[in-house]
Amino acid sequence: MNGGFLIAKCDVIDVSKLYGSGVAEVRALDAVSLEIDTGEFTVISGPSGSGKTTLLNLIGCLDTPTAGTILLEDTDISSLGERALARVRARRIGFVFQSFNLIPVLSALENVETALHLAHTEGNRREKAAEMLEAVGLKDQMKRRPTQMSGGQQQRIAVARALVKNPALVIADEPTANLDTATGAQVLDVMRTMNQKRGVTFLFSTHDPRVMERASRIVSLRDGRVEDDRKVEKPVGAANSGPSSQE
Repeated sequence: MNGGFLIAKCDVIDVSKLYGSGVAEVRALDAVSLEIDTGEFTVISGPSGSGKTTLLNLIGCLDTPTAGTILLEDTDISSLGERALARVRARRIGFVFQSFNLIPVLSALENVETALHLAHTEGNRREKAAEMLEAVGLKDQMKRRPTQMSGGQQQRIAVARALVKNPALVIADEPTANLDTATGAQVLDVMRTMNQKRGVTFLFSTHDPRVMERASRIVSLRDGRVEDDRKVEKPVGAANSGPSSQE
């Protein structure tokens, strides 16, 4: 791959998010402060209603905080308008969702290439998309449509699509929820390899112990506040061999 990934550092400073008003007011996040350093493989965990999805939505420029500041690299994304947020999402943040969110009528190659079009990336987009699909073990599957592929292969397309534009940060929301144990582990190994070899910063929201055991850091939320924040001394590493294109 030509070009390096952007340096990703995210600072969440005294961020609160309120929904509703009066007696119906819900405080989804309550003065949360958090630093995500470059190259981290971090999990945000917590029970339903803890605020983890809200936090990822704010960091991912899908929503704005009621109070507080969020800095992505040198940009205060908490103060941006809708158009500016959309530009940051398209160019600097990659997303991997549990439902894959692929376009069924497009091939694997075309699905990945679409991310480059949205980001207005210059250069040979098809070549860049092909290189990234090869990196996630789908060299021989590029012309196939998502409906012709397994769940694990579809999630690898989603990972390639998230990474192809050289994002500052990749946000993964329950990326293994719809995968069986073996396939989920293979997809996680792909992401861990990208994290280690390319320095990509990953931020997960998950309950999955398979993701947690690979994380370098686990941040636990409860009732909209950080309950625990710990480094993992020896997380499970990436697979020694490259992923197979047949699964």
